[in-house]
Amino acid sequence: MVIEIKELTSAEVGKICVPLISFNPERCLSCGSKTGIVQRFFLLNVPATEEFHKQIKKELRNKFGLSYYALCQDNDKVVTTAKCSECDDEKMHWDY
Repeated sequence: MVIEIKELTSAEVGKICVPLISFNPERCLSCGSKTGIVQRFFLLNVPATEEFHKQIKKELRNKFGLSYYALCQDNDKVVTTAKCSECDDEKMHWDY
């Protein structure tokens, strides 16, 4: 199956998965920065399940240069990512 990923705006995410809007990265785990963290949202054509995990990661890396993602619990086709503008790392402490 071909994995398709579309980047969403915050407004689009608010219409699809409201809880994801308040699920924010708090700080970078690599450098500790709490500012300059860029959060992005994506819509998948498949559910973000273990079955498709490797394919989703590969497509995020190839298309957007990203490696890690978090799930929306209310919609398994919506994921979020974050990247630190200070050190360029994607490993974050998230506000649950």
